[in-house]
Amino acid sequence: MATKPGERKLQILQTIATMLAQPKGEKITTEETSGLKQVENVLFLLLRFAQKNRGMTRVLIGDALVNENDRLQLRINQLLDRIEATLKQSLRIAVTEGELPADTDIGARANVLLCYVIGRWQLFGKSGFTRDPLEQWAKQWPVLSGK
Repeated sequence: MATKPGERKLQILQTIATMLAQPKGEKITTEETSGLKQVENVLFLLLRFAQKNRGMTRVLIGDALVNENDRLQLRINQLLDRIEATLKQSLRIAVTEGELPADTDIGARANVLLCYVIGRWQLFGKSGFTRDPLEQWAKQWPVLSGK
């Protein structure tokens, strides 16, 4: 059955919106005790996800949401807030374990890390998927972690 131009895109976005609107409540854990290792794993996972899921990267950076339902953008914003909260939790563990100084500004550091991920997603999407989100990861992680 042939579909009208743009109809398939609308169907995909509606399906994504439905999936995001009905979370299963399942938690994902890193099974890791080191706070900094948790942060590293989360960031790597987010960048690797973008690398493997170009279409979802376009949704996450808003390219695929132009003139779409505001609820979908709200759900993306909630996802980003949850990622930032997860980073804060892992950074608190890192401070408790002495991996980071006790006076570390957890909120500021988590926000910088989230901005890094979003920036890497943006570069990937805006480059036509030629700028690998994990490009220079091995050199950038030590800078991000302060190690």
